[in-house]
Amino acid sequence: MTFSRWLWLVVVALGIVVVQLTIADELSISGVHAELLWVLPVAAGLTAGAMAGMVAGFVGGVVADLFLPTPFGLSAFVGVLVGYVMGRLGEEGIGDLHGSQWWVAPSLGAASGFCAPVLYALCGAVLGHRSYLSSTLVVVCLLDAAACALLVRPVMRLVGPLLAEDPLRGALEPVRGAM
Repeated sequence: MTFSRWLWLVVVALGIVVVQLTIADELSISGVHAELLWVLPVAAGLTAGAMAGMVAGFVGGVVADLFLPTPFGLSAFVGVLVGYVMGRLGEEGIGDLHGSQWWVAPSLGAASGFCAPVLYALCGAVLGHRSYLSSTLVVVCLLDAAACALLVRPVMRLVGPLLAEDPLRGALEPVRGAM
């Protein structure tokens, strides 16, 4: 991945964090709000593969961790895992914008948005933050699932051309053509 693509991922991640801090943090249910950082590795993974998904998860997680009072790197670790899983599915042609049904990407986004906070809370508990495993975890999972389902396709349209080797053919076209 070239330096310019890394830089674009940082810019997109900063944009997501700005939306998180200005809008999403104000929309709370039961005192919790959706975390938008999971959208970036899902969208990048589905449009450009596992490596791009992992890089997007790492970059998005590090940028988000700069603004969170949590263990530094925990969001990046979970983002890398989410990006890898979604990237593997994207490499198989599942969830891409052109080859699958319109509802597949939002469904995968919702599943990722639901599972990512659980993984985050479990990893946090292993690191000694048992408060992450609270009764509000279910609400966070539902909010994150809804946010990812709603935002994954627009973010895919945004990051897809940024990560594509050939913007006219799409990011994963050379991978799928070899299968």
